[in-house]
Amino acid sequence: MKFWPSLLAVLSIVTAPSLQAWQETLTPDQIGPFPEFAPFIAKYKIGWSEIEAAQAHTAITYNGTQVALDTRGGTEGLARSIYQLDATFQGTVDRSTLHTLRSDQVETYSDRSLTTIVTGSHGALRTFSETIPAGKKTPKWKDVKIQPVRDLFAGILFIRSQPLARGDTVRLLIYPGGSSFFVEIQSAGPRTIHLADGPREALQLDLNIQRVNHKKDHTLEPHSKFRSGKIWISNDAERIPLRAEVDIFIGYVFAEIVDYRRTGEVPAMPPAKNGVDKSPVAER
Repeated sequence: MKFWPSLLAVLSIVTAPSLQAWQETLTPDQIGPFPEFAPFIAKYKIGWSEIEAAQAHTAITYNGTQVALDTRGGTEGLARSIYQLDATFQGTVDRSTLHTLRSDQVETYSDRSLTTIVTGSHGALRTFSETIPAGKKTPKWKDVKIQPVRDLFAGILFIRSQPLARGDTVRLLIYPGGSSFFVEIQSAGPRTIHLADGPREALQLDLNIQRVNHKKDHTLEPHSKFRSGKIWISNDAERIPLRAEVDIFIGYVFAEIVDYRRTGEVPAMPPAKNGVDKSPVAER
């Protein structure tokens, strides 16, 4: 009779889903030692190969155990006459884990709008996307089939929290909307970067991106548009994003800070309560 439990144990090992090799390289899901952002507001210019096409206004605020991002922007000038886009993003992240709580992103084009909602709990995400005018498929909530995974805001906070000494590598999963991506960030160390208001001391982070194909056992695939890039954050106590460049099939797209104002101090973290790390807003 002892044969059957042994056989079942062997079968459970053989048939259990195995991790892809890349999953075993993910950075441990633990906040790094670097302190949080101070609250601030900032403005960024956005464009292609140094041709400015859009602007975005960003604010970081705190509310108890949550940190929030509010970003609004759109195309301007000649670019807007060719390609009209206005976008908003509101996101909240749990300060104790840097896991996504909720994000709402709305993209408004000349002929349609797309709303993407992401809710999170303990590193797992659910998503909802709706297009107006409506498409053929009825929109519904979907589970992201891998974890721990973060939206873009939570991912930035997690990367920023790590030591980021020269040669350090951070590997994590990010869901910016539509698909999950395996993101690899390697610190190239201190650099001097020249911005519109003059030179700034920065940390350069080299970026590689691959798409996770959940239909093929979480295998990695090249991103169809973006594959590599660079991010520069201020090399000081704030670590403010200064500039990002992402390579595309022709040239690169960029975002660069043009204005920054600190609006307060980092508030003390309230005592932990039961039920943290849950979306503060119910799903539809």
